[in-house]
Amino acid sequence: MTDLSQKKQDERRNEFNQNVAAAVTGAVVGAGVAIAGAVVLNDKKNRNKVKKVLTDVKDQAIGYIEDMQKQVQDKKDEIEEKFTEGEKKVKNVENSVKKSLRHTVKDAKKAAKTK
Repeated sequence: MTDLSQKKQDERRNEFNQNVAAAVTGAVVGAGVAIAGAVVLNDKKNRNKVKKVLTDVKDQAIGYIEDMQKQVQDKKDEIEEKFTEGEKKVKNVENSVKKSLRHTVKDAKKAAKTK
């Protein structure tokens, strides 16, 4: 076996060992957390504390969502208002241009008749 081939094989073996070690470590930590959670939740007082914290977190999340919905609605209303204002301005410019064009055509017709 060549040195390069041996080196690649050693690297693969080392990588495999690291992955196995990580999986075993994860399983041990997960089991520890599960056992600790079971012990903590075994006591009614602790269950009530956890329930209160989770309820508070849920209520806070709902509050954030409602605030975000209100902000989105406010921005939507603001954009619609600006859009409506823009439409009015465009309509005014359009009417002004039409009026100016009518006067120009009228003046051109008068000038053509006098010649």
